[in-house]
Amino acid sequence: MHLIVPAISIALSALFASASSAQEDYPYAALDPKAYDPAVDPQYSLFIGHWQNAMPRLMHGSLVFRDILTSLEGEDSLHPTRKSAVLVYNSAISYATLEPGAKAVGQPLENQQQVFYVDSGQAVLRSGKATHTVQKGDAFIVTPKFDWTLDNTGQEPLAMYALTEPLPDGFKPNEQLVVKNRFENDLFMRVHWSNIDRPIIGQAEGMANYRGLTFVNIDAMTMAQPHSHNPDVEEAWIALKGQTKLLLGKQLFDLPPGSAYKIPDNGMAAHAHINMTDEPIQLIHMMKNVRGERLKYSMLQPEQFDPATDPAIDMFIGDWRHSMPRLMHNALVFRDMLTELQGPDQLHPTRKGAVLLHVQAVSRATLEPGATATPSPMEGIQQVFYVDSGQGIIASGEQTTTLRKGSSFIIAPGIDFSLRATSEEPLAMYVVTEKVPDGAATNTSLYVTDGFENPTFMRYHWANIDRSIISNANGMVAYRGLTAVQLDAMTMAQPHSHGETTEEVWIALEGDIHLLMGKELRVLPVGSAYKVPATGRTAHSNINASDQPVQLIHMMNPRRRSR
Repeated sequence: MHLIVPAISIALSALFASASSAQEDYPYAALDPKAYDPAVDPQYSLFIGHWQNAMPRLMHGSLVFRDILTSLEGEDSLHPTRKSAVLVYNSAISYATLEPGAKAVGQPLENQQQVFYVDSGQAVLRSGKATHTVQKGDAFIVTPKFDWTLDNTGQEPLAMYALTEPLPDGFKPNEQLVVKNRFENDLFMRVHWSNIDRPIIGQAEGMANYRGLTFVNIDAMTMAQPHSHNPDVEEAWIALKGQTKLLLGKQLFDLPPGSAYKIPDNGMAAHAHINMTDEPIQLIHMMKNVRGERLKYSMLQPEQFDPATDPAIDMFIGDWRHSMPRLMHNALVFRDMLTELQGPDQLHPTRKGAVLLHVQAVSRATLEPGATATPSPMEGIQQVFYVDSGQGIIASGEQTTTLRKGSSFIIAPGIDFSLRATSEEPLAMYVVTEKVPDGAATNTSLYVTDGFENPTFMRYHWANIDRSIISNANGMVAYRGLTAVQLDAMTMAQPHSHGETTEEVWIALEGDIHLLMGKELRVLPVGSAYKVPATGRTAHSNINASDQPVQLIHMMNPRRRSR
């Protein structure tokens, strides 16, 4: 039901204009923004495998192999005809075990070599006069040029990951055994925000197709930079340890230890590892050596986090529980989440949560059961309310409307009203206090709407399920509208950035939400809000790694383009 100002219409296009984020063309908003389309996007789950889903096979006498990824089946690398049969440049990525007391005897593979990484256990590796004790963290390459044996002398199975490489024409395989330990090389952080890398073994030691195996550690509550690569790049990963969430394409997956995946080589399949736990996760990375690839592929700002240049994102996040209460309209208790900017530099506010330029505050307001609120003087501001829980009645003149969860209304300057909480629980609302620009026309009577009257749509940022609640067509003056946004279970929005004059704000309503902002990962509790720092390159994305939907409210100033 609407109570509406006659001069204001609710054009559907205007409602959609308040959807979550505009179509903008900025250098760091370059991941494919469209919603998932099964007619266009690869079936990403086909590119993921786990050794537990493969039948065992024997190699080298006693080694039990369980294949995780195998060579491509089908003529199209983007549409394999068998799950996990996706490799173009290599034959297999496998999990191999040798039981205690068993011995493997190397059997030459025709035109192939194998690269092993020891994940657990201990064994004695011999070739000619060379003898090595191999254990967790060791890697070695066996080729058709020499004989070798592997004895499990320990009390537990020897567990390894194995890469089977076809030998390219003209390639000269090693004539002697090469063994490397990952701790022989130094750690470095150069790419993708949070990857802590350590080379294990590579082409300098005799690998044929991939340029090397790299041990990658992602520390607690961090995530890698989402990005893609140019076509014909073959990149694969193995999950070793920890609870890894994988962004692949436009979908979110669990990546348990023992699984591996290849990135579809369509030039725009985003990928990133996300660690939402309080322990590090560990993976192995491998990639076909592509000389001369330029950063023309889809990417966010790739540089490592630098506290001297990157915003302190916690200053842009607020929670109503961390603010002191204040009274408005005689009975409403306000708790501010975000407030007007304090300090001369919008990227370096001097008070946490004091970051807003276009509105005065984003707050939570409650009205105790049975209480009635009546207008306080408002000069140069108006307030937009969204009911989060409880029930109430709002009256103005001869108009009376029942409020419930999802209802929204605008109180403009000079409007008389009474608002009463009618349920046994408090009436809880989120409030945007807008500054009214000079000369702007405001409503002359109360406007109330039920947000559930508007249709849902999916147009932006992969997984956002949007419903317009209220917009500037209904009387908002600073932001172009409020949009209810749902993210379904195990989905995430497209990480992207906006121009330097864009003010974008989100409120967390319901569910277990994680937030990527800038290059950092945060938990976003219900009742918190954030503003995206207006740097023109600050990535942001809401992530739902739970098995239930999450709900948010989105708002943004009207500028659709800025340079």
